[in-house]
Amino acid sequence: MKRDGWIRQVNGLWILRFRYDWQSWDQNSKVWVERGRLESNGPPLLKNRKRMRRELAIRLWRELLSTGWRRVAPQWD
Repeated sequence: MKRDGWIRQVNGLWILRFRYDWQSWDQNSKVWVERGRLESNGPPLLKNRKRMRRELAIRLWRELLSTGWRRVAPQWD
């Protein structure tokens, strides 16, 4: 099983989590992309979550890395 992918804005608050949608993986593979930020006084704030085709998620991942986002360790469960 593959791990989730996590990236963060270099000088920003937002973190994106890319994770496989295993229910769709056999027929039309999809990926969940969650956007959130860490809060100093409580649990992380998850702002939105969207499901996209695997190919589009890979393209988004690469574009964000090329514009300054950086890979990070997992930030929430």
